Amino acid sequence: MNIKDINILQAICYLKIIEKYAGKKQAAQKFGVSLDTLNKYIDNLEQELGYKVLSSNVRGSYLTPRGKELLKKSEIIEGVLDNIKSNIEDKKEISGEVRISISSIAASGIFSKDLQYFCEHYPQIKLLQYINSEEGRKTVPLSDFDIMISPHIPADSDSVVILSKKVELGFFASPQYISKYGYPRDMEDLTANHRLINKIGYEKYIEGWEDVLKKSKSNNFATNVSYYMYEVLKNGLGIGIMPLRFKQEGMLYLDHLPCRSNISLHLITHQGSKDIAKNRVVLNYYKDLLQEL
Repeated sequence: MNIKDINILQAICYLKIIEKYAGKKQAAQKFGVSLDTLNKYIDNLEQELGYKVLSSNVRGSYLTPRGKELLKKSEIIEGVLDNIKSNIEDKKEISGEVRISISSIAASGIFSKDLQYFCEHYPQIKLLQYINSEEGRKTVPLSDFDIMISPHIPADSDSVVILSKKVELGFFASPQYISKYGYPRDMEDLTANHRLINKIGYEKYIEGWEDVLKKSKSNNFATNVSYYMYEVLKNGLGIGIMPLRFKQEGMLYLDHLPCRSNISLHLITHQGSKDIAKNRVVLNYYKDLLQEL
């Protein structure tokens, strides 16, 4: 990185505030710089990029379509800065309980990866994680928790979505199961000659899965507990559906079998408490888990 790169980053920061307040004057006041200085940074940015990022008229200054695209791309920079800030906060005494609600339908993909690393860096934070079954009710109230991971956005007026992630699913089996029973040739072979393991609730989110279960000649185990689902598949009981991240967990991904899912998980918290230090670092932890799904 050189001085030119730093100037580009500074100009992007100015651009973000200009967008927020629809004016250069307000942005200059916010950063404590002169209007001439701000204009110089924007002009240099446009020269470097070769296109206009800002358009001004008597009512204010507005981003051009390409300027908006530039700001969208710059979000990755904010993510890097968030990670850097969280590392700085590792050295502080951040403490307290954080209550997390995870929908049972979401839990199969959110195993506690790097939990030891988190606990070592934040020894004063106590994570209280609850797995909530949503059978019989659409949403769990956010008011009972600090953070929530759910396919549904609660109706609480102060809820804010930090991240939404579409979860891709597929059929998986253990190497020992495939070694003993072979690969299913197609869906017809799957239902006729293989044992199916069901994660209760998936039939609501996976196209045709309920019909597959009804046709199956060997469908003798189902659970709403994600850990059991993983364990019985890992130990060779049958074939089941899991998030694609389990390709990294020693399972065999049967990618020739179609699996069309519509699960989107939302990381949700309270607008008024999302910037509290203990909540922020926990949100960053679960954000990383979701992004790996």
